[in-house]
Amino acid sequence: MSLLSHTLPIVTQSMEFLGETSSQTIVNSRLGFIFPNGSIIHNDSGVYFQTSIPVPIRVPNSYDFATLKTKIHNTLQLTDKQFLDEIHYRQPFTDTGNQICFQCMQLINDDDVNTMLMCNNQFSCVGPIELLCTIGRTPHEIINLLECTMTPTHDALLYYNERWNMSCQNNFVGYVFTGKNPEKFEIPLGSTIDELKDLIKQVAPEGIPPHGIHASQTVRRLFFRQLGHFEYLDKVIKFEIIELKTNDDVLKVLVQSNY
Repeated sequence: MSLLSHTLPIVTQSMEFLGETSSQTIVNSRLGFIFPNGSIIHNDSGVYFQTSIPVPIRVPNSYDFATLKTKIHNTLQLTDKQFLDEIHYRQPFTDTGNQICFQCMQLINDDDVNTMLMCNNQFSCVGPIELLCTIGRTPHEIINLLECTMTPTHDALLYYNERWNMSCQNNFVGYVFTGKNPEKFEIPLGSTIDELKDLIKQVAPEGIPPHGIHASQTVRRLFFRQLGHFEYLDKVIKFEIIELKTNDDVLKVLVQSNY
């Protein structure tokens, strides 16, 4: 689906939004659109964002990263049970053929926001700033969700001291874990990262590394295979590997496994 499909509602919202904005504010800020929990689609010109209804926003030239996050949070009217997780900018650039293309750039600090503003100034012909934002739930809200809608345990496979590689077969492409004897176990509802590590130590085979784990050792790193973040036009299923480091990471895994 092309962004042209959103042209009419975007133009209408822009006119209403600009009508409420002073001329001085327009000079000192940039028009943008937020794509809340949208999709990142790849096409011939790079990437474009897609969501049901983009939300207009004004980005002043003086904004830093923290101020931009607050502005987006307030513009989207997020509740105390939600938080702004990631911000991605549809960044224009010129390819080797002198054609304007787009790539996805995650904003994580003040320098990234400055880069975004400079790109928008340099490529003013491409139109407003486009920001894709992922909105998450607070840990407390996720726990409430787990208790209300999810099973008390979740099936899992443990690949102890094994590897992962890239596989491509039919409609599947992405990373897969490899190992001779994966161990089946269950992750209890509400497990913390430390509790999960202790559980894995109990499930992992006993022995001398790398074939087993000794009682004096601890689980150092955990990795999880999940569906890829990007959507592609060919509709294949893609997987990626992430490292679990915090309690929030474990909660996200349990939420994903339920859907």
